[in-house]
Amino acid sequence: MQSNPTRAATRVSQEPRTRLFMPLAVAVALILAGLALAAPAAHAQPPSVARPGCVRHDLAVTLTTSPGAPQYRLAGWLCRPARTTTTVQLLMPGLTYTHRYWTGPDERSNYTAAALDSGDAVYLVDRIGTGASDRPPADEVTTTTEATVTHQVIGALRNGTVGRFTRVTGVGHSFGSVIWMAEAATYQDVDALVLTGLLHDIRPDEMNRFVTDLYPAAADTKFASSAPPDGYLTTRPGSRPGYFLDPNTAVRGAASWDEQTKTTATSGELTFTPDDELTYSRAITVPVLVVMGATDALFCGTGQPCTTPADICQRERTAFPNGTPLAAVTVPVTGHSINLHRTAALAFTAITAWLHHLRSAPATPPVSSCRA
Repeated sequence: MQSNPTRAATRVSQEPRTRLFMPLAVAVALILAGLALAAPAAHAQPPSVARPGCVRHDLAVTLTTSPGAPQYRLAGWLCRPARTTTTVQLLMPGLTYTHRYWTGPDERSNYTAAALDSGDAVYLVDRIGTGASDRPPADEVTTTTEATVTHQVIGALRNGTVGRFTRVTGVGHSFGSVIWMAEAATYQDVDALVLTGLLHDIRPDEMNRFVTDLYPAAADTKFASSAPPDGYLTTRPGSRPGYFLDPNTAVRGAASWDEQTKTTATSGELTFTPDDELTYSRAITVPVLVVMGATDALFCGTGQPCTTPADICQRERTAFPNGTPLAAVTVPVTGHSINLHRTAALAFTAITAWLHHLRSAPATPPVSSCRA
C-alpha cells in the first residue's frame, strides 16, 4: 500500500555500536538460507491533487560514483509550507519503514505537518530498496551506498532539480540516522543533523531478538505481489510492537498501522560495523541533536539509561568531536518509533525549536546541551 504524504500539508492551505555485528552477519546468513524523473512509478499511486503543498518528485540516482553505474528510481515528495523558504528538511526513515513514518497514522504522529508549520519545506523519500523506490541487488544496498544516494539528493535540493534550497537539514530515524551520519561524515554538505532513535551502544539481547525476527520478505504475504529479490528482508508479522512501541503511550491503532505500512530491509544494510558508526560520528562537525524515547527497547534499559538528556549526553558525548555542537532530548514513556506515540509532539516541538534556534536564536529551545 502506497502512501499519500500530502495529507501532511493539511494545516498549510540497528543499528549501533557494540560487538553485535559479527552475530548479525551470521544471523543474516541464516535468515537468507542524478536526474529528476518526469512521472511517478507505475506501481505507485500519484499524489492527490486535492491537497495542496506536496508534489511527487522522484529522482534517478546511482549507488556509486563510478562511470556507467546503473541508475535507480528514488521515490520522493517535496512538501512546501505556506510561505516561501530556502530551508528544507530531508527526512530519512528507519529500517523497514517508508516515508510514511514521517506522516504517521494521525495528526499527532505527523512530523511532516509540524515541520511545515514551523516554516521549513520537507522532502520525504522511500530509501532505495524500500516502498515505491527501486530495489537493487540486496548486497549492494549498504550504509555506504545509501549515503552516496543521499548526497545526490542533497545536490538535487540545492541545484534546482528539486526546489532550490540554501540550507538542508538531515533528520533521521534509527537506521536512517546511521545513513545521515555516514553522509555527513563523507560529504560534509548538510547544515545540521537530527538523529532520532539511535545511540552508539545498544541492548545486545534485544537487538539479537530483533534480527531473528527478520525473515525473507518474499515469504511475507504483504509482499507477495511485488516479489522482493533475494536478500530482501522484513519483520515477522506481529513482532514489531515489542521493539518499536511503548503500549502506555502508543497512539490508538499504532501496532496495526505499523504492520500494514512496513517495508523491506536488505542483507547489505546489516553489514556495517561498530567501528564504521564511530568513524562516521567522529568526523561530523555540524550541530547534532539526539532525540530518544525514554523507554526505547533497543537502546534503553538497566545500565543504559535514557531517562534524562544528561543520560544521553553521557552516553554520546565522546562519540562526536569536542568541537561539534551536541544537544539531547528525551521523550518520557516513549518507545523506539517516537512518532507513533501520543508523546510525539514533545519531540516535534523540541526539534523544530532547536533548528530555528540554530538559524536565528530567538529563544532557548527545549533541549539540553551536551557541551555546557
